[in-house]
Amino acid sequence: MTAFGGKKSERSRRLGALPLISLIDVVFLLLIYFLVTSDFSQEERRIPSALQTEGGGIRSVEFQPQIIDIVPAGDGVRFIIGQLETGEQAALTTMLARLPREPGVAIRAEPDAPVWAIAAALQAAKDAGFEKRSYVPREP
Repeated sequence: MTAFGGKKSERSRRLGALPLISLIDVVFLLLIYFLVTSDFSQEERRIPSALQTEGGGIRSVEFQPQIIDIVPAGDGVRFIIGQLETGEQAALTTMLARLPREPGVAIRAEPDAPVWAIAAALQAAKDAGFEKRSYVPREP
């Protein structure tokens, strides 16, 4: 008889009861085994070296992006890169093509600059081969 007053069925006596505590222990041991033996880290040959060799240092100037200032001028706009200045998208693309592309380009516009001028500067940077392009609004 069972604890509830009923008889055990013929089938449960014949098959036997599985000890659940042992089964749970086996599952947890397998889980721990796979967690311990798994390799979640990168292989050492794939980890980039942070060491710098002599003469291989990187200057901070190389990390500064090229800055295109967009300034409204009369009925159009002026694109200014350092001391260079133009009012046409094609000329801007030519000027950008001569600059290093690694650091990227930042486009800085006056608050009253038209949206088409910002889009033209972004397109010129893309046409010149810059992969890193960003827009930074100038504070009023």
